Amino acid sequence: MPPRKKTVIKKKETTAAKPEGLPAPSASFGGWQSVGQTRLRRGFYNGPAQDLRRDMKPSDRLTMVKRCRWAERNSGLFKQILNDLVLYVIGDGIRAQSHVEDPELAEVYERYFDEKCRRIDITNRFSFAQVQQILMRAMARDGDAFAAKVRNGNGDPKLQLIEAHRVGDPMDAPAPDGMHDGCIFGDYGELIAFNIYRSDGTNRQILAQSMMHVVDHEYASGARGVPMLQHSINSIQDEMDILELEKLAVKDNADVTRVIKKTGGYVEGDMAAELGAGANYENIAARMGGKLLALEPGEDFQSFTSNRPSPTFTGFLAALERDISQGVLPYEFVNDPSKVGGASVRLVTAKASRVFEKYQQIIIEALCRPTWGYIIGQAIANGDLPDDPNWAETSWTTPKNVTVDAGRESANDRADVELGMVSLSEIYAQRGMDFRAEMEKRAQDMAHIAELAKEYGLPFELLYRPTNTPAGTLSPLTSDAQEAPTMEPTGTPEEDNA
Repeated sequence: MPPRKKTVIKKKETTAAKPEGLPAPSASFGGWQSVGQTRLRRGFYNGPAQDLRRDMKPSDRLTMVKRCRWAERNSGLFKQILNDLVLYVIGDGIRAQSHVEDPELAEVYERYFDEKCRRIDITNRFSFAQVQQILMRAMARDGDAFAAKVRNGNGDPKLQLIEAHRVGDPMDAPAPDGMHDGCIFGDYGELIAFNIYRSDGTNRQILAQSMMHVVDHEYASGARGVPMLQHSINSIQDEMDILELEKLAVKDNADVTRVIKKTGGYVEGDMAAELGAGANYENIAARMGGKLLALEPGEDFQSFTSNRPSPTFTGFLAALERDISQGVLPYEFVNDPSKVGGASVRLVTAKASRVFEKYQQIIIEALCRPTWGYIIGQAIANGDLPDDPNWAETSWTTPKNVTVDAGRESANDRADVELGMVSLSEIYAQRGMDFRAEMEKRAQDMAHIAELAKEYGLPFELLYRPTNTPAGTLSPLTSDAQEAPTMEPTGTPEEDNA
């Protein structure tokens, strides 16, 4: 009989196939320390790389939110970082400038928008600037925030603010397919709707086009945002514990004031006469303040000299605080600008300014532009405002940029304008000013100054003279006799020659 052929059963592959030509992985991690674990790196996550939706469970994100809200209430440094973000990103509000060609119509749009935004939320408590501040703080603290487009009883467009903990998967049933942490996605990953918790425990869904989601997406695969300071929440708690223990140690040692050696349980002599009969040593402590140690005969008290806080304590505390602020704002900007100067302080300020500009852009794209489209677009549809093909085109004026050398930057701005590198309107926008409104004010001021100069017979330069303006160049504005001549002749050539 011919020999039987051996049957080979191939084992099913459970992992991705290894590309051809690559050596097998080595147990020594191939010299890459970032992929191994050591005695000092026990908490390293060594799971598979996957989408953020799989990496972050909704319960983990909610725990981060709870801990960050606790830190905001109890940590001064945490609250200071949030305050700085709101102060420099939003300030007194990001304001709209319409880009329609007709300046009068642009002003009509802006006035209408400002009027509707005086109490823009559905509760009639917050202006649009306050809504921006609330949502910026919520995005930094909770990871994201929401504002739904709604209407009041009169049909006026309003915003309903929804905090991060009110968006999530249903509590009374398993999450349906396509839903993750309150976000409902389509077949291609597009956002369709959000699941919102009602106060009575039920759920409702809001379409994505009716919801403004203010979030800083760090992953393309992410559905929700994470708190900006979640990476340092453990350091925040450590800092608070260390500060509390150090304060307790200092107070406890400072509280021991005197030591009295006694022969009995009651006070004798002149002090007894002052305190009254039957007075004990506890009465002395209450009278003199602080802690009083009363020793029995034969006992001795050895004072404890504390060196706390130690000279290195402040340095260690600064290292913790630096770790807390790292990744959000420069530590020197938040807590201790005195340690830097010259070019260093300008670098710190520039880095902080870039952070503020980043979040300003998020607020503008996620909140400001949709709100303008909601209010102005609805007004045009209802016939309350005239239509224009460019009604949606806007720019947004942000708070003045952070600066540490106003003189130097003003000189640079002037040189850039004179060279044509930037426009005057851009300079005004950098300083948080509305160019068109400021020019209107300036024109009114100049007209008023010219009127006063003419009325009192004074040279214009006596009331107003810009820097580096030669004397006499502005005098034609002061009197009728000095007005500039017209371009057309006033008579015949012969009369003019005469």
